[in-house]
Amino acid sequence: DELGYLPMSRQARYNLFQLVNALYEYRSVIITTNKEFTAWGEFFHDDNVVVPIVDRLIHHSHIFIMGGESYRLRQKRQG
Repeated sequence: DELGYLPMSRQARYNLFQLVNALYEYRSVIITTNKEFTAWGEFFHDDNVVVPIVDRLIHHSHIFIMGGESYRLRQKRQG
């Protein structure tokens, strides 16, 4: 839910790559983020890691681009 909220450490990038790589072609993966793939380098700080992760995520994928107001902000205004 918060991918891209904070920069990722080197170990976190490695762990995410290992997870995506292990699941690739075997399991479904759902990732939500408010960052476009082209902006992932900002929080990964390493395009050499971003490219293979994105490559595996988008292969055989269905990408849903959703917009609108934040659910949390809407709840806060109503409550």
